[in-house]
Amino acid sequence: MKLKQVGRQTQRDIQQYTITVIAGTASTDIVIVLHALMEFWYFSQAPAITSITHDKIKCALQEFHDHKHAIIEGGLCCGQQTNAILEHWHIPKLKLMQSVAPSIECISSLLQWSADTTEHAHIEVIKDPASATNNHNYESQICWYLDWLHNDSDAESTQEDIADSPVAVLDEIWTAQQGRTNFFNVATQLAADLNPTLLFLTFIAGLTAIHLNSSPSLHCIPIDYVAQIFDLPDLHGVLGDYLNYEGSLTQNFHSFEGQRKCLLDVHLLFKDLHVLFQVCLQQKSYHNPSSVLSTFSLHTQSPNNKWKYGCYDAAILNVDQEAEWPLSGLWGMFHLLHLEFLSMTVHHASFNPFANHFLMYAQWFNIVPQANGSVVEHTTGLYLLKRATCTFS
Repeated sequence: MKLKQVGRQTQRDIQQYTITVIAGTASTDIVIVLHALMEFWYFSQAPAITSITHDKIKCALQEFHDHKHAIIEGGLCCGQQTNAILEHWHIPKLKLMQSVAPSIECISSLLQWSADTTEHAHIEVIKDPASATNNHNYESQICWYLDWLHNDSDAESTQEDIADSPVAVLDEIWTAQQGRTNFFNVATQLAADLNPTLLFLTFIAGLTAIHLNSSPSLHCIPIDYVAQIFDLPDLHGVLGDYLNYEGSLTQNFHSFEGQRKCLLDVHLLFKDLHVLFQVCLQQKSYHNPSSVLSTFSLHTQSPNNKWKYGCYDAAILNVDQEAEWPLSGLWGMFHLLHLEFLSMTVHHASFNPFANHFLMYAQWFNIVPQANGSVVEHTTGLYLLKRATCTFS
């Protein structure tokens, strides 16, 4: 990899799949030491740290020390300036790790040590104003510059100019920001409507709010054609099983085990589907359920010249009424998001109780048991999954 000076968002994205990429390729000790560092960093950033989390932070740090010799032996620790291989661990940022757990014992969470806000303010309030000075008497000139910006009442300034001025930047830093979209409130208001005239496109499932676009990506597409472009040969039979054996307008949980009951050419009340390629989700904070997080989207892409097998975002879905994510782990609830369906169009029936209901095609993955009864693989600390298969009766 040749990445240099990457931003924090890029670093976070890479961290999400680093361990899974190197697993099976790097040595066991290398994977363990990097996994331990990941565990240490993420546990330390928790907004609420319990005694259990504190113990996990200490264990992760100890595991790092137990296996860090593999980094030196593999020549993977290099100096930042000379790029020479280091034979020691005298690195200030790693030394700081030793004081994290003791500090938590004294003052609880470490989030108040974050310098993100002050670093951002330093750019807008110090660096930018300093660039407008003559490089003399910085303090007085910067103060004069900021004071002048706040008191300038030039009537000729346009609204666009004001929006782009440092005044607007300062207001952005020091004033409350506009609240993010809250799909939970939208869904609650829609559900309170006793006489709805439109199809609900925003609704709540547990601690997740789901929002769908009003216009489908594919409109009135034959079922067989959808099965062809997405390479889903069992789609017809799956819809038959759902509608004839499992579907219920009042039930949200359905069986995903056993043989397929319907044949691939089973008769259905409809022949067309509206297909969505994207669904927007919003969740509540695990540590503070009253806090609503930012929205994000799940996408699906059918096989094409670029993606031979298609490209699908993964999602963990609760399919067991007795399970509660994340307390219950992945048992009985892991799916790979494959395709989302919007409403179904009826051709050969005067009434279809499933019209204008949202269905989703998902593929089930089983958790592969590990040695000594463990549910996670020891080296990576992750679940091993295997795609489940189903036969027709």
